[in-house]
Amino acid sequence: MFFFLICHDPLGKALAKIIQHSFGREVDELVIIDVLPSQSPETVSYFLHLEWVKKNRPKSIIVLTDIVGATPSNGLHHWLSQNLVDYKGVAGINIPMLLSAITHKDEGLESIFKRINNAGTSGLKKIEG
Repeated sequence: MFFFLICHDPLGKALAKIIQHSFGREVDELVIIDVLPSQSPETVSYFLHLEWVKKNRPKSIIVLTDIVGATPSNGLHHWLSQNLVDYKGVAGINIPMLLSAITHKDEGLESIFKRINNAGTSGLKKIEG
């Protein structure tokens, strides 16, 4: 499974460094698209398409973005509207979600999606003194 992480620059690269640190290696299945303030949703869509082609046009992917309604997610939705892939996606990505996704990369789309959602909620803990 490939994971397309589309975020405001430099969040994607920062999350990828955390994943690399956790696994002790780069994760080839993680595709990072960090979006600059000057880029349009159409530009983001174009870069997404290029990365998808580089990965040999997988039939299904997991898409992850930082916030709904901003340029990264708008570009993602623009690209997804072409109906080129089956996908599941999450906005509001956090480290537990991404770790869970990569850890279970060999499972099916639905299973990974459920694990990501579970990690997103169970990874949030209130810390009190």
